[in-house]
Amino acid sequence: MTTLTSGAITRYRVMALFTGTMLLLLTFVVIPLQLWAHNKTLEKPVSIVHGYGYMVYLIVALDLCLRARYKPVRTILIMLVGVVPFLAFYYERIVVRDTQRLLEEAQERAAAKKAKQAAKAAKAAVAAQAVPEPETRPEPARAE
Repeated sequence: MTTLTSGAITRYRVMALFTGTMLLLLTFVVIPLQLWAHNKTLEKPVSIVHGYGYMVYLIVALDLCLRARYKPVRTILIMLVGVVPFLAFYYERIVVRDTQRLLEEAQERAAAKKAKQAAKAAKAAVAAQAVPEPETRPEPARAE
């Protein structure tokens, strides 16, 4: 079973910002250059970089969603925000905030469980050391 880590959150965050940036570049720079200036210089490289970046984003987002155990509808929504300009930036903040909260809760539960186990082990050690010693009774005085 995979566990939620801060590394998974960081990977998602980096790829969401990269994908969003490349989509904005493609939408507001490359396409207008292509349509109005008839300049196709940036079309191919930016499209290719965005396409491969989006594929990596899908893998990273799916990894994060599986680790965080998000519902399928939310997983699909997270994966689709990479195709809407500006939405990747907005939803990235929401996903990171929610996932960090889940991570903190999981860490608190793990710490509480570890403390409970340590207390139980300490109690067992004290019980093992507190074995009662046989009582020593004073010998009765002898009559001479």
